Amino acid sequence: MTSTTPPRRTPVASPAAPMSPATDWTALLGGRTPTPVQAGAIPALLGGRDVITTARTGSGKTLAFLIPAAARGIGMSPVRGMRPEVLVVTPTRELAVQIRDVARELGMPAGRITGGITPGQTRSEATGKGLIAGTPGRLKDLINRQELSLAGLKYAVLDEADELLSLGFLRDVGDILRAAQTQRAGKGHLQIAMASATFPAEIRAVAERFMEQPQRIDIAPAAPSGEAGNAGDVLGGATGATHELLNTTRDDVLDLTAARAREALREPGGCVVIFSRTKHLVKRRAEKLGALLPQETVSALEGNMDQKKRERTMTLLREGRSRVLVATDIAGRGIDLPEVRLVIHMDVASTAEDHVHRSGRTARAGRPGTNLVLLIPEQRALWQGIRRKLPAPLHPPLTREEGQIDKAIQEKQGQGRGGQGGGRTMGQASGSAPRSGSSGHAQSDRPQGDRSGQRPRSGEQAARPGRRTDSSAPGTGAGRVGPQRARGRGRR
Repeated sequence: MTSTTPPRRTPVASPAAPMSPATDWTALLGGRTPTPVQAGAIPALLGGRDVITTARTGSGKTLAFLIPAAARGIGMSPVRGMRPEVLVVTPTRELAVQIRDVARELGMPAGRITGGITPGQTRSEATGKGLIAGTPGRLKDLINRQELSLAGLKYAVLDEADELLSLGFLRDVGDILRAAQTQRAGKGHLQIAMASATFPAEIRAVAERFMEQPQRIDIAPAAPSGEAGNAGDVLGGATGATHELLNTTRDDVLDLTAARAREALREPGGCVVIFSRTKHLVKRRAEKLGALLPQETVSALEGNMDQKKRERTMTLLREGRSRVLVATDIAGRGIDLPEVRLVIHMDVASTAEDHVHRSGRTARAGRPGTNLVLLIPEQRALWQGIRRKLPAPLHPPLTREEGQIDKAIQEKQGQGRGGQGGGRTMGQASGSAPRSGSSGHAQSDRPQGDRSGQRPRSGEQAARPGRRTDSSAPGTGAGRVGPQRARGRGRR
């Protein structure tokens, strides 16, 4: 759930008292025209309805769900202790911080509860705040300790709801909502809003268990005619972006990435976001790209980084001191960066939903942008499965090479067992679990203790003499794609 407001935002109006919801909420947009999701969701929420909305990233969902609270004076006043009136649950720490900051611009006393900060910092951050944004594991922990009270809660938002309601998060989110219902017993209906750029049908069914006759607002491109997919699935996307696919090789993918990033950053300003499957690959590739792009500061973002390093990385990017980010899918959901000119998928995403979220980092708020898939032969079978599930506006032009799949190569990567592949080994939010199988990288590229289950590969092609080799480039991997049984808690 992201705002269309640029990183250096013009402060929006802050009402000293509750406004007239039916007529005055547009003043909180600071003179901007409401986006379609805002025009649809805000009146419904002001009317007291529960709402589920699906819209592409960068479409203004953050303000769509904060403005109804601010316009009615909910969460606008300081409270005693940690007893918020508005609770926003997010899958990542970075998104919690971003939502807190947008809420403060609306005049709401807002704090965050996430991992990566000390108990004392948490109390200082969240005490007295009318709105709290947080990650599921930390919120549940403080609820169980009776430090966070939901007795005064009036409005709850599940941000990036498809991720929050995946099997890895479902128990924590359910426990939080049940605790709210129990603690505020006899105080009437708890209004709930859910939003995401993707909302698979099976997850939607789970979400609706916690809501009362929710109004659906789906602002997304239609699925391609005749393509595979479950009825009721909705995938939004960065429809304003230019979508490209380049066929390349394991040896050339790093040089090609550097060349395209260099081209995109020829003019001052802007940044490039490069997605890799694993934390280990992020570190290696950031170092190698730093050498290939000596004029640029190349930053890494992955779940094993401590909170100070993650916040420092985001500050460098937002201030323009770093213009290249190499990241796991932790950066794919909700993070608002200034003018992302180019998104590069060095690895194919594990799922169509992840591809949509990655792609949505560019072409935000009406700006131009390019979404580029670099496809190596080992990942062609995985890409075919992803492409079939993407809405038509997100399809790059079809190439002849991507359909030429060597079964022997795919079998080495685990495709011979029928899996879609793709391990979700990036950092997870507290309480999350990996949603798919292995990442398909060479065993030598994998840190000890990787849980992907990938078997060592045989017959690895040797790098050709005189060619730069990205020895960490991935294959496709084995295993199922989609929500899986929780296998332990990760760090997001």
